Amino acid sequence: MAEDNANSNPSSAASADGGLLRIAVCLSHFHPTVGGAERQLFQLAERWARWGHEPLVITRRLDGQPACEIVSGIEIRRTITTVSAGPLFGLTFLASLTAHLVRYARRYDAVLAGQAPWEAVAAGLAAPLLGKPSIVRLASVGPRGDVAQLRRAKGSGLWRRLALRNGLFLAPSEAACQELAELGCPAERIRRFTNGVDVERFRPPGEQDAGAAAERDRTVIFVGRLSEEKNPRAVLRVWKKLNGIGRHRLLMVGGGPQAESLAAYARQESLNNVEFLGQRSDVPDLYRQAAVCVQPSPHEGCSNALLEAMASGVCPVVSRVPGNLELVEHGVNGLTVALDDDEAWATTLARVLEDVSLRQRLSQAARQRVIERHDLDRIARDYLELFAELL
Repeated sequence: MAEDNANSNPSSAASADGGLLRIAVCLSHFHPTVGGAERQLFQLAERWARWGHEPLVITRRLDGQPACEIVSGIEIRRTITTVSAGPLFGLTFLASLTAHLVRYARRYDAVLAGQAPWEAVAAGLAAPLLGKPSIVRLASVGPRGDVAQLRRAKGSGLWRRLALRNGLFLAPSEAACQELAELGCPAERIRRFTNGVDVERFRPPGEQDAGAAAERDRTVIFVGRLSEEKNPRAVLRVWKKLNGIGRHRLLMVGGGPQAESLAAYARQESLNNVEFLGQRSDVPDLYRQAAVCVQPSPHEGCSNALLEAMASGVCPVVSRVPGNLELVEHGVNGLTVALDDDEAWATTLARVLEDVSLRQRLSQAARQRVIERHDLDRIARDYLELFAELL
């Protein structure tokens, strides 16, 4: 779809009355909270606003942040209220988001649920009643993914029926398509989609970075949430095997519940040259400091971090799981490794760090893949075409 629409006018998609689109974007967390789904939806909404459309983001209240503000042309309403007590969280989130979709009904033409389950349930409950088309975008797959959360929720049968009232479901991978089919979603309402990357912001090092080449050539980077679903502990286990004499450098970028235990493990094992950088806003610059990115996730949909690394000319070494395999072809634009084989991970990382010509060939192909298939402007236009189709 992206390739077909590459030359279309970004403002050509219109609402039913011929005007520009007004899109209600529903997401549990949004700016300034940073995560894969949040970052992707912010960038898409920013593009839509730049082209004259009107994104309205409905998200949860956030301490220290205003209830309503406009950022980069995006109107953000932090008005969803919840009770964080077991199943009450989902019920209160659902009730609050549904009420706000009804309240703001005259302010939007279509609804985008930025992830599931509760955003999808609220959209499926409110949008058909209001006569608004709605699209659900799956943000994650696997045992902790969107569909799995919906299946585990109490009253899942009812929530499933409400979620399936939405008009279209966007699946980031074949695994996501299968999960949606097993949930009961008709095939004609499932569309494949991919994430987009700002290929100007995420770019390889330029001439001004030439002086840091030696340091970059020995640097590996991990970017992601420091939690079980991203498997960061595997990175440290492999680092112990790979970097015994301290030849290489590892940047661990991100925060999460395992941050303290991972740092403690690194100290306990006397791991060489490991830097825990926490949550950062200068990720594009950090990618330009690295030669290799590592992603050992057990499950992936369409990883923003991986796409950003590839766009930055960083050679990807990733787990051999479905979502990753749709982005990285082994030996063509990166290397893939069996999930739980630490020895293979260490050997593969050593190979790509030491073989400069191999690494450069793979990293150049990785960036080219992103430019051809994942350019953010192209993906943002694809969404507008979907909304226009539904309207």
